[in-house]
Amino acid sequence: MGVQNYNNQNRGMKLISKRILRIFKRVLLRFRNSENLYYENLFITNPKWNSKAPNDEEYKRWLIIQSFVEQTYYEQENLQILDIGCGRGWLSNLLTKYGNVTGVEPVRSVVGHAKKMFPHLNFICGTTKTILKKQQNKFDLIIASEVIEHISDNKKKEFVQEIAMLLKDKGYLIITTPRKEVEQLWNSYSSQDQPIEDWIGEKELVELISAENFTTLKLERFSIAPIEGAAEILIYQLWLFQKK
Repeated sequence: MGVQNYNNQNRGMKLISKRILRIFKRVLLRFRNSENLYYENLFITNPKWNSKAPNDEEYKRWLIIQSFVEQTYYEQENLQILDIGCGRGWLSNLLTKYGNVTGVEPVRSVVGHAKKMFPHLNFICGTTKTILKKQQNKFDLIIASEVIEHISDNKKKEFVQEIAMLLKDKGYLIITTPRKEVEQLWNSYSSQDQPIEDWIGEKELVELISAENFTTLKLERFSIAPIEGAAEILIYQLWLFQKK
């Protein structure tokens, strides 16, 4: 009788576990769908963020990224470049001046939009894990612009490790991201509305990257106004690192 009760309880626990798993999967699916919808609306329908050309904020970012690339690779041509989280592909397109560019983006509809605008470029639907399945140590330059803040804090280390595996020895990494140092001030004007927002501070970012065998070469920052008429805030940090 004791054994029978144990077996019944065990079956009951398994049924409960299966139900919890099904609920978790449904919640996860809803989150992913809402996340995809957010980026579809941003990069496909929002006129500020859906065009071939960079908007004013993106152009400020591009000028610094471009200066990093030109300082680093002024004598080299046909670089192998990976643009992580490429969105609609505007940055990938500008980077073609310096070599062969692969853009990777997890939202399929956004990848489709990028391919329509830039049919000559190589866009892949996926993440760094997708690229790792195909190749390692291929890229001379990897850029993750406005990406790392959308990766949960407990996944950031893994993300940087994957970048390190994809980058050639002595290769370069450019990361741009908002500064956690001003997150509270920024949110007093404009609340975060993207699906995942885990900003990272400058010291924390350097420690995270350095732990994966990178040297810090350069830091630049730039300001924008959170809303029209407000004072500019020094929100963006842009880093150039080199793999040892």
